Parts: sequence; C-alpha cells; structure tokens
Amino acid sequence: MRPELPGFYFDEEKKKYFAIRGPIPGSKPSSSSSSSSRTKQKPDPKPLKEPNYQKRNKLKALKLLCSRELSGSVLVNKKKSNFKEEIEKTQASNPLVWRYDSTENLGDAALKEFQVDIQTSQGLTRKNILVAGSTGGCLSILRVSKAGQVPPFDEFETPALYGGTECDPVSVLPYKENKREAPRLIWRPAHSHLHAPSSISSIQLIGSSYPSDNSHHIKRALITTLGSSGRGSVFILSLAEEPYIVTPRSLRGNVSSECTIWTSDCSVSGTLAAIGTNVGAALVDLETGAGSYFLRSESDVLALQFHQSKGSIVQCGLRNGAIVSVDVRERPSRLTRHQIRSQSTSGTSQATARKKEWFKLKGNINPSHVLYMPSSLTCMKTLKTYDQYLMASSMDGTIKLYDQRMVKRGVAVQTYEGHVNSHTRIEFGIDPSERFLMSGGEDCYTRIWSIKSGQLLSENKFSNSVPSVVCWSAVEGQSELKDSIVHGAWLGSREAIFNMF
Repeated sequence: MRPELPGFYFDEEKKKYFAIRGPIPGSKPSSSSSSSSRTKQKPDPKPLKEPNYQKRNKLKALKLLCSRELSGSVLVNKKKSNFKEEIEKTQASNPLVWRYDSTENLGDAALKEFQVDIQTSQGLTRKNILVAGSTGGCLSILRVSKAGQVPPFDEFETPALYGGTECDPVSVLPYKENKREAPRLIWRPAHSHLHAPSSISSIQLIGSSYPSDNSHHIKRALITTLGSSGRGSVFILSLAEEPYIVTPRSLRGNVSSECTIWTSDCSVSGTLAAIGTNVGAALVDLETGAGSYFLRSESDVLALQFHQSKGSIVQCGLRNGAIVSVDVRERPSRLTRHQIRSQSTSGTSQATARKKEWFKLKGNINPSHVLYMPSSLTCMKTLKTYDQYLMASSMDGTIKLYDQRMVKRGVAVQTYEGHVNSHTRIEFGIDPSERFLMSGGEDCYTRIWSIKSGQLLSENKFSNSVPSVVCWSAVEGQSELKDSIVHGAWLGSREAIFNMF
C-alpha cells in the first residue's frame, strides 16, 4: 500500500503522485478525482470561543458578596435557621396596626420622629416627638409616649389642662381587638402648627443621623416646601424648648428662589444642606442662607442624600431614572459639562428616541459610575451598616438594592417584587436593624420585605388612601437597634397617621 502524502494523491495507472487540485469547470468527476476527494484531509474545525467567565459569574459573585456582608455567611444552609430572626419574620408577617383619630391630612407628605432634650419647667427632659407634614402645607408636632404611659407635657399637667388633643389609637389590624397597647400621641395645634403656602416636601434632622450618635442632642430640623408657582421655601424648626419656633431661611447666592424644592438632606456636621430642585441640586449654608449649585440638570432632582462615609459626595436621583454621585469638595465657577444616557421611552418615534437618548448635565461627576432605574426616582437610602449598599425605588414600582462598588456592571444584588406604583412619590422605610423594608403602594396596601432575601413577608390594606410616607420609630440607644422591630413604624396617609408593630 502506497503511503499517503499530504496534498498529493497516487494514480495507480500511471504509478505516480499528483498534486491535489480543484476540478476543471464543466468536467465530470473521474474515479481518480473521487478517490482524491476521499484522501483529501478534512478542514480543521473552527476554534471554540472561550467562555466569558466574568459575565457568567457576575451575578453569582454579587450574590455571594451580598450574602457574606448582609447575612454574615456565604454558605446558605436552608436547614439551619436563626430562632430570633424567625421570630422577627413572623412578627413582620403578622403586624399589629393602629389608626390615630384626629390625624387626617396631617402626615401624608413627610414624617420624622425625633428624640430631643427639651427645657421645661421641670428641667431638661428627654422626649419623643413626631413631626408631620401634609400636602396642604400644614406642619404639626405630636408628642409620643410609650404604650400604657400617661404622657403629660410636664410632670403635673394633663394634656387637657395644657391645651393638647390626645389622638386615640384604634386597632385596625388584626380586626379583632389587640391585647397590646399602642403608643400614645398628643397634638398641640396652638403651639405646633405651621401653614406653608404649598406642600411640605421634606423634614430632615440638622446634624448627624448615625445610629451610634446621640440623636437627642439634635435641637433643629430642616423643613422644605415644594413652592406655589415654582417658589420653594426653606424653614428651620427649633426643638430646644417649647413652644417650638419655625423661622424661614431666605436663599441667597446664585440659588434661584423661583424653583421647586423636591427634597433635601443635611450634612453630618449640620452646617450645610443639599436641596434638590427642578433645575439641579444646590448646597445651602444653614446659618447664612448662602447657596450655590453643584449640579445643573435638565431633569428634576427628586431624591438626594449625603454619602454617609464620604460627606463630600452627594447622590442625586433624577426624574429620568439616573442616579449620579457628585463631588462637592470643589465648586468651580464653571461646572463641567457631561452627557449621560437617558432611559428610552416606549411609544415614541425613532427620531424622538434619538433626541432623548442623551441628556446634558453639569457637575463634578463620573459618567461611568451612573446607575439607572427604569423610571423617575421616588426614594433612595443607603444602609448604615454597609454604606456601599444603595436602595432605590422608582415610579414604575421597582425597588432594587445596588452594590455601589459594582456600579459599572449596573446589576442589582436584590430586587423586591410586589410594589405597586405608577406616578406617586412614595417614601419607603428601613428599620434600624436593617432587616426589613416597608413601603405603601398605590393600591393602598402596605408591604414588608426581608432586605437580605427579598422575600415579601406581608401585604395588608388598612387605609383607603395611599400610605405615602414611612418613618421608623426612634430608639433609646444603640443597644436596642437589634430589637428595633418592636419599636414599630409610623405611616402617613391622607386618611390618618398609623402605627405598625
């Protein structure tokens, strides 16, 4: 048998090797050519593409990192459970809810509970107060006392003698009578009322809001209003002594007084405030009122916050769904121009979509570190135990938890299903132990999720109007943070103010 030579074939008649060539056009294949085709070597197979391990393991790596930091372990053992966590989940799945009479149209725009030291006739007294703002521009201050405790304003004075109105709690969930007593509220309209020309947009502590700090040393709060005809206002609420005093703070500098103020936040030092408006975001000196814009945007700033560990960074959530981080350490006379991607809208023509594909803004930002939500931002908060985790909600009902170290990937580490929203500004709440997420919906249901697992623990309807604001109750000290679920949360709607345990 003749040996095979690569690229040649052997002709038995001529006893000779010939080079393998293609057939002559129009000629019939001969037996020799057919035999040569058999001896022709098969073409090498195409090399297989190497798998993209980074893409394939992206979600897996994020889930492992999130599990390690939020759950304390990367090994998920379904058979092993924490007894205390299971009890808290059971309690969150079957909450107790009270409605407070005489609180309709008081807290449907903003709610904050403060723990303050107030100078009274009996000396310095630590008290809990609930500051409520309404869409009608009404600012109310209510005294909060523990369940079963008679809450006099002074040691020997009753609410009736002092001119207060006690808001009686009515059990609304479960529908049978609750054996547990509800916290008590007393409203003093003669001394704690402010009628602003427009809706209250935000209520913020002036000073540190870290759980390790003594928040009862806070003596002032920042109040902002949307503004009638685009003229937002800023007020300072003094909590040092009774009666409480609310004073307006005029904006100066290049901050326009003819703008809508959607939101605000205060720095840890308590000297600066960031406000989100319809033309961008600005820093305001709380003592002088002088301010300047650090972000100019074609999209309204609906939510913002100072970064907890990086006080020089302000995170801004825009109407078009973008979340940008702005460095406010340097405020040059001219802000740097940027173009960032805009969310595409369905139902628009291609020409209109191309125009809206990019939008302009000015500020000290990094365009590659921009997060995108599907719709307009309604609320965003960072976790205090791990401030690299950012939770954000948008008006299409989306609630997501992001790891800010993975911003370029744009992948959420957790999504919370079941939230209902289409156009309402709804503020969610995170309990001090950062285990539970609570939010109302446009369907008037209030839902509670597990932050770690994303599991929907409960959904209950006890109000005929949207619970648009959630505020967790103040705690006495850091040692109680792990059991903070027992302190309950306040919810505000047009119907009433509610307390949920």
